[in-house]
Amino acid sequence: MRAFLQQAAERLHAIEDRLTVRTQIAAAVAAMSIVLVGTLAAGAALISYRNTAALIENNLAGTAAMVSGRLDRFMATRRQEMKLFAELQPMEQLWQGDPAALRRSLEALQHSFDFAWIGFVDLNGDVVAATGGLLQGKSVAARPWFKQGLERVAVGDVHEALLLASLLSQRASNEPYRFVDIAIPVRDASGKLLGVLGGHLDWNWATSLIKDVEATDGNADATLSILSKGGMVLVGPQTETIRYDGDELAAILKAGDGTLRETRDGRQMLTAFHVGRGFRDYQGLNWIVTASQPASVALAAAISSAQTILAIGAATALIALSLAVLLSRRIAGPILAITQEADRIGRAHGPTMLARQSGSAEVVQLSRALRSLLRRIGHAEERTKEAELRASENAMQLQEDMLKLRELADTDFMTGLMNRRSFLAVADDAVAFSRRYKRNMAPLMIDIDHFKKINDTHGHAAGDDAIKRVAEIVSQSIRTTDKAARFGGEEFVVLLREIDQETAVLLADRIRTSIESAIVRHGNTVIPLTVSVGLALFDETDRDVQDVIERADQGLYVAKKTGRNRTFLMPISDERAARAA
Repeated sequence: MRAFLQQAAERLHAIEDRLTVRTQIAAAVAAMSIVLVGTLAAGAALISYRNTAALIENNLAGTAAMVSGRLDRFMATRRQEMKLFAELQPMEQLWQGDPAALRRSLEALQHSFDFAWIGFVDLNGDVVAATGGLLQGKSVAARPWFKQGLERVAVGDVHEALLLASLLSQRASNEPYRFVDIAIPVRDASGKLLGVLGGHLDWNWATSLIKDVEATDGNADATLSILSKGGMVLVGPQTETIRYDGDELAAILKAGDGTLRETRDGRQMLTAFHVGRGFRDYQGLNWIVTASQPASVALAAAISSAQTILAIGAATALIALSLAVLLSRRIAGPILAITQEADRIGRAHGPTMLARQSGSAEVVQLSRALRSLLRRIGHAEERTKEAELRASENAMQLQEDMLKLRELADTDFMTGLMNRRSFLAVADDAVAFSRRYKRNMAPLMIDIDHFKKINDTHGHAAGDDAIKRVAEIVSQSIRTTDKAARFGGEEFVVLLREIDQETAVLLADRIRTSIESAIVRHGNTVIPLTVSVGLALFDETDRDVQDVIERADQGLYVAKKTGRNRTFLMPISDERAARAA
């Protein structure tokens, strides 16, 4: 082996002896350039591909999470509406009273919300009154929703109700009716069970939601689906088929959200999923929302970016090869003739000019090239100084841009108020301050009354005008030391610092009355606007800001429940009772 290596080295030296300096320099520079540029281009292409793919996956995951959240909030709202209706004091006389009057009340509820059918069932399972008279007098004692509703507030998964569907008008698309059941136990003032209030939500609303999101998402190739916790497709391609099962389904339910690659109809798909876990008191039905896109489409940008970088790398390598050839031609000559001059340049302070050399055409050419190089070095130094100055200016501009971005990250885009994240950070500091220095503080939870009705009657643009007007009034009504934020939707929160109970109640009521007397216009329409306000004072027993905000939210719940357009102070001793109510 040693003899072989020695023989190879001798052959290499023999080849070097036959090659000119120009050729050796050109080959060495070209090889080094190709290796370096190729490595950098390949690495940059790989990083670009991964980053672009991750961005696309995040976009799909965000869409799935958004749809899942809207599903859970919709179901939580319908459940809460049914529960509040069942607990209304005026309804207590109707449950065992005139069925016709009860039916009118149920139809009023149906008209206000998205129920295909609402009925009151007595303890024997007979429908006493129902919207449109459908199933009235019939027995639903065997229905699961009735049995569950006798014991608790129950929400059933998607199913077909053949008897009810046969009584409803046939759809133009001839698609079958599917429903989601909500059952509420109805009790009198003494707590005695009177029956069950049952409602059937037409599952078509979920299909409409998916279509709306697909139409507005801006990505025509993305497909959304809703699956049951058993893996069956409820909305989307191949409805009523099992899409996931076994270990794959168990892994999805356990993870809650994420992305996966799958093959569907012979196509590689990039799919993001999100499992709905409910909203507030609503525990959720573990519906799985998926957002899928063909991998060839989803990753086209990533592949194109990688190809572009590789193409640039290849072009750079060719340029480097060309430069290597040119440099080798310029250097091919008696190098020793200018060694001393080159050594002087290297040792002198700053670039200096070479003396002209003679003796051969190569030396003259090299001398001229080096003199020109020194002149370019001086110019490059000037350019470097200019670049450093521009870099300093760019750094200052970057700092200003970062400050603006930080401000945008902490602000609600619609109202200009603080968002939930930035508000909670400020609120945590306020709690620590109040606890340390024994100062009072109080949060207000403000919610626009009948906001859904505003959207349904006047449109979402009118709802946005109402939200902006409330935000404006709240901002004008509080002190500079107080903080206001939009918690989401039509809900606002105000943090009042160093304030006593009486002043806090007065300020909360002033905000409420200011909003009540405000004029909100949308086009030529004047929109009546009121809010309900929940108020709580910080107490030493509160573990953190979430406790006092939760108490204020309970106060808001009581204000809503007892008539709306009012302010309710939630004492600490009444918190448990309010939750039980």
